Formats: sequence, C-alpha cells, structure tokens
Amino acid sequence: MWTKTFLLVVAVAYTQAFSPVSSISRGILSRPAPLKAVVDVDSEAAFDKTIKSAGDSLVIVDYSTTWCGPCKVIAPKFDELSEKYPDAVFLKVIGDATPEASKLMKREGVRSVPSFHYFVGGEKVDVVNGANAEAIESTITKHTS
Repeated sequence: MWTKTFLLVVAVAYTQAFSPVSSISRGILSRPAPLKAVVDVDSEAAFDKTIKSAGDSLVIVDYSTTWCGPCKVIAPKFDELSEKYPDAVFLKVIGDATPEASKLMKREGVRSVPSFHYFVGGEKVDVVNGANAEAIESTITKHTS
C-alpha cells in the first residue's frame, strides 16, 4: 500500500514539474535575472576608474549612508532611473560601508546625504542634494539631451 502511494506521489510530482503549464514554461523561472544597473563603488580607485571608463557618458553618483532615511526612500527611484536611462552610468557610494567609501565622500565634498553628483567627461557638471526625484531626473535629462 505504501509503495503504491509513494509511486503515485512521485508520478504526480513528475508530471507537474514537466507539464506544459508548469511555472517554468509560464516564464516565472525562465526569465533572465536583470542586470544590475546601479553599481556599488566603495573606493577612490574604483570610483576614478569607473568615471574615466565612462568617457563622455553621463555618470550619476548617489552618495548615501546606511542610517539615512531619505536615502532609503529614494533608492528604489534611483534604481528605476537607471533602467529608464540605460546610456547613463549609475553609481552608489555608501559612505559608512567602508573607510575608503567615507574617504571618497570627503574627497568629493559630500556634506549631506543623499547627494547626487553628475559627471560628464570626467568632470563634475551638477549636484542635487536631497531625495527629490523630480530634480534628480530633470538633471539627468538636462545632461542627456
């Protein structure tokens, strides 16, 4: 009796896993993972290399900390913007993540968080302080059009 029950359970599980209406064939598991559009940078060397390698592309740097409430609120919008503007480079520096990140924020003159710095051709061209999504996006469009 137990053998028949066991075989029945195995047969049902097998047919569910490989049936045409399984979650795999519906695309739930077959979609590729999204590429990470926002790159975390935690050192001056990595920052400088990324800014230099971006060439004339717009680079937007989100400076934040782990304890900052407005930083947490604006983070999903920053992620959305990175998907909306794929030709721009989006970086995130979390100032209290490492001593190197803190040093980078000091070097770049960050005095409050969140702060968004915009670079073109390796030069800083704009700054938006605060979690103002409209100002962040309008500054992106200003430098990409």
